Parts: sequence; structure tokens; C-alpha cells
Amino acid sequence: MARGGIGQTFKTYVFGALAAIVIRLLYATMRWEVVGPVDAEDDRQVIYAFWHGRMLMLPGWYRALKTKRPLYMLISQHGDGRLIAWAIKLLGIQSVAGSSTRRGVAATLELVRRLEEGGTIGITPDGPKGPRYVCKRGVLALAQQSGVPIRPVTYSAEYSWVLPSWDTMIIPKPFSRGVVVFGEPLSVPADGDGEKFRIQVEDALNGITKRADDHFRAV
Repeated sequence: MARGGIGQTFKTYVFGALAAIVIRLLYATMRWEVVGPVDAEDDRQVIYAFWHGRMLMLPGWYRALKTKRPLYMLISQHGDGRLIAWAIKLLGIQSVAGSSTRRGVAATLELVRRLEEGGTIGITPDGPKGPRYVCKRGVLALAQQSGVPIRPVTYSAEYSWVLPSWDTMIIPKPFSRGVVVFGEPLSVPADGDGEKFRIQVEDALNGITKRADDHFRAV
């Protein structure tokens, strides 16, 4: 029986399915613009890095890339994480259970194996509990072990709600305009200075997030 018993399992499947429906409908109502060095046929293998508060629209923009590579996301093992894992599975994205604090080594090895199989990875480097907008080293270890570059990505919306959560997740309002901003891929040498590249990834993500948030103020 799943952790938390039948009640938790029921909650996971029902609320996960409802979340998947809402995400799909919300993304479909919006007018999206893509900014950055990427096009619809881009099929390069990368490790997508995005802040925890900017993960909600991930399934939509990943499908829009028209890539044939399967996407795997690192999702924590707690109850809410399992709900998220079910929701994104319904949206075509697989998950690997783990986080920077639980099952970290095993999860990294599984993610490396998925990359070796030709897949693509999505990671929230400030997850699962923050601090917000601070990059942890897990994504760097994955890039160093696999040799696959990290590609920062984020999104914002012309009108949105901001949740009072640690990650200040934004939920775009229906029928508003949205923007997805991609950064340049960042290669991390196996023998590279981990702290140097951690700061580089963090700065890149903060830079494109500001660019996304400022996008509609400038037009």
C-alpha cells in the first residue's frame, strides 16, 4: 500500500488528475512567446534547470519544442511530490523520485542512466524546500557525471497570481500573455570548480527570470 494509506493514494490520483487538467487548459488559453537561443525543432540533449516557482507551465512549453526526447523530472518523495509526479505523468513527463536531501545519490545515478538512454532531464535547483532562487549543487553533479550541458529556462506572464509559498510560485491568469525565456547552455567540466559553476547557473537563472518578469513591462 502506498505511504499514507488508501486516503493519501486517493488524494494523489484525484487531485493529481485535476491539476493536470487545469495546467493543460490554462496553458492552452494563453498566448505564448519564446525568447532565447532555441527553436521549435531544437532537439539537443540538455539538463533543463528552472526555479521551483516557475515549474507549473513546464509541460506546455516542453511539448511546444516538438522534441522526441522523453523528459524526466526529479520530484521529491513526500506526499505533495507524489501528487506532482502523477500530474506530470498525465501530461507526458516521467519522474525520478528523490531530492538533494533524500535518496540523492541513487536519484543522481538514475538520472545519469536516463541521460545515457537519450532522455532529457528537468530539475528545480532550489527545490524542494529552498532557499528560493539559490542553486544547490545537485544539478552540477549531474552535469559533471553525464557531460550534458545545463540549459536555464523560465517563464512569466503578463497577469498572474503569486502564491504565498516559500517559492512564490506564479500562476498565470487565463487568457493573458506568457513568455518562456531560454538561456545559453552551460557546460560543466568534470573537474570544474563546483562553486564557480554553481554561481554561474544561479546567476543565469536569476538573469532570465528577471528578463521574463520585465518582458511585458517593456512592451
